[in-house]
Amino acid sequence: MQRRPRPRPEAPELRLLDPAEGAWVAGMLEAGARIGHVASTVPVGEPAPYEAIARILHPVPWHHRDWTDAAAGRLRGLGLVPEDYADFRDEPSSEVRTLNAYGTTTWRQVAADHGTEVHAGAQWADLARVDGDGSSFSRLDPGLEYDAPSVGTLGQPAMGFLAEVLLRHTGTPRDLVLGLWPGFGWMDGGGALFGPAVEEATGGRHSSLSLPPAFGPRTTRALRRGTGLLDVGGGYREYLLVPDDGTRLRRPEWTRAVHPAFPAGDGAEYQSPQLAWPRDRAWALASEIDLDSTLVAGSAALVRAICTHPGLEAVVVRPDTDLTAFADTVNHRDPAG
Repeated sequence: MQRRPRPRPEAPELRLLDPAEGAWVAGMLEAGARIGHVASTVPVGEPAPYEAIARILHPVPWHHRDWTDAAAGRLRGLGLVPEDYADFRDEPSSEVRTLNAYGTTTWRQVAADHGTEVHAGAQWADLARVDGDGSSFSRLDPGLEYDAPSVGTLGQPAMGFLAEVLLRHTGTPRDLVLGLWPGFGWMDGGGALFGPAVEEATGGRHSSLSLPPAFGPRTTRALRRGTGLLDVGGGYREYLLVPDDGTRLRRPEWTRAVHPAFPAGDGAEYQSPQLAWPRDRAWALASEIDLDSTLVAGSAALVRAICTHPGLEAVVVRPDTDLTAFADTVNHRDPAG
């Protein structure tokens, strides 16, 4: 059995909160509907009842495989503006010498492309008409492909927009609790570095190097032993609870370990929290690790602010809304068809 890398004594430690801080969350989630329903993902019942629930749909990455002036004109008509490019035209080793364009769009734009509908229980595979290879190709442009939204994390700038709305709807905006699922590899040293840079840094002695844990011995010990974690559903999910003054809610970047052989030092790992709530419990956020959307339960005014924010795409859901993969009865396709 391979030994896990040791934590670095100088690595930063997280200030861990007592899991009792989240007992009210665990109690409500365990009392919720069956796995996959909204009520088992975000706390919505007593002792902190909420008026409404918003489902924030994670942005959709897209890429175009043959970017030309003509393609730019077509996609501009769809509201798609490139955010990055990959130019393979001057790469002799590339089999396809083209300019690729990349960006993000909304579920509504993809639905308009495929003639489907965004609704409370919409599921990506059905809405985007994903094929057997997991791909969603545009019906309007042969070079355009939609990639699946991120799962378990809400990226920027959407997370920053959401945080600003949330912090305006609590009386304790500088006293928050964030919950992180402890299974991410970057936390516990599950990553590795490969390639020529590794061989050069080690004088040819190694072709790969295991990354150490992101945090120091105390935090790593809690992660590995499972001590001090909020337990939901008898081990179904566990969460590391940490305090926040709003900084990491706005920009959830965490330390990322880099091997000591490289002088660059620590980088940043972006990961939005799986759970978050303010001390006054005015709202509760959940980004379940298996879902491509983030849920927020709160006041009707908060949910209205989220659903009308120009930088967010959100729909109102109910506690019994089913978010499992085959629950989209509106866009459902006959497997035989």
